[in-house]
Amino acid sequence: MTQRVLMVDDEPRLLDAMRRSLRGRYTLETGSSGPDGLALIEQGLAAGEPFAVVVSDMMMPGMNGAEFLARARQLDGDAVQMILSGQADLTSTISAVNNGNLFRFLTKPCDNVSLTRALDDALRQHQLLLAERELIERTLSGAVEVLTELLTIASPAAGSRTNAARTLVDAVVATVPVTDTWELRLATMLGQIGCVALPGELLERYNAGWKLSPDEQELFRAHPGLARDLLRRIPRLERVAEWVGGQPLSPADLPPAGSRKPANKEPANKDEDAEETAAQDGPPDQEQPISGEFVYTAAMNFLILHEQGKGPAPAARRLRATGLYPDSVIDALFDAADRLKVPGEVHVVSAQQLRPGMVLTQDILTSTGMTLVKKGEQITSTLAIRVENFALQVGVVEPILVRVSGS
Repeated sequence: MTQRVLMVDDEPRLLDAMRRSLRGRYTLETGSSGPDGLALIEQGLAAGEPFAVVVSDMMMPGMNGAEFLARARQLDGDAVQMILSGQADLTSTISAVNNGNLFRFLTKPCDNVSLTRALDDALRQHQLLLAERELIERTLSGAVEVLTELLTIASPAAGSRTNAARTLVDAVVATVPVTDTWELRLATMLGQIGCVALPGELLERYNAGWKLSPDEQELFRAHPGLARDLLRRIPRLERVAEWVGGQPLSPADLPPAGSRKPANKEPANKDEDAEETAAQDGPPDQEQPISGEFVYTAAMNFLILHEQGKGPAPAARRLRATGLYPDSVIDALFDAADRLKVPGEVHVVSAQQLRPGMVLTQDILTSTGMTLVKKGEQITSTLAIRVENFALQVGVVEPILVRVSGS
């Protein structure tokens, strides 16, 4: 358990006293103002040594304790926060505790025994929070891995899209600072779970860029909503459910060129003033952390364009034209495109048109309903002759969907 504690106070003598009394018990850092404290938190995070506990005075010039701790929570939501307050500002301190989800507040002067007891309690609380989160994340991640494998078995086309989306998202996370990475990983793995309700042939046609009938389009566009409804039942996956439910499904869902909406912020209110403001904003600062929801949407848009035959370069240009996406995200997606395992194009053929190397994306059935060849089988010369003979003598259900490598 980390013992790093940050204390922020504008009284140098108090900080000196704290350093002397707490020396050897904790790894203590001190700051004389809110901005100083924020800088120390950022440095600790960058070095991989975050603070377990942050203690702040309430009344400080420029930035009071409540403001400082609110900013600190945005930087590191795992740190346990406390306020060290004078009697004169007790009312505002209590309000800060109630509104800021703070662990505890201490009053000045605070004796060494009370302070160390409070810090020890805060450190134990920090350990419990990390342990609970790790348990939940590992348990959920393991369960999601199993679900993903089952999805691949039930719908190979959906499993293929899931793996492609993971490739793109992992590339962005590896090169760009991203928030909500745990939720992003789950959304990427569970985004296609609603496809289990789709006929396999429909998803194959979609992935191949074929035009779907109106009924097929309606069925296909329902799968994110089904996934959202399923995921909402799982505690702590409410946000993941909303991301998945709002995923883009076709190039038409991509915002038009020149949208220039704020990509790293909460969606603007749907009124004219908000839309006008959004249109004036450019892509987010590439140095600022990007939300997991934004990365998920960007990756799915790129994947759709790539799948629909646009290729990585045109897909990147199309994303860049919107003004929504920072160059760092687009570059990461483009660089990952050569690792996408996009299978060959889907073709509709007759029994007589089967050729060695084709892979079946559906069972071949005889006219009597018997399964002649299972889905996933690769056509050989012998198998092609067998199917053709059955077609001539008994009859087979046509057309037949196959993948053709290199097409």
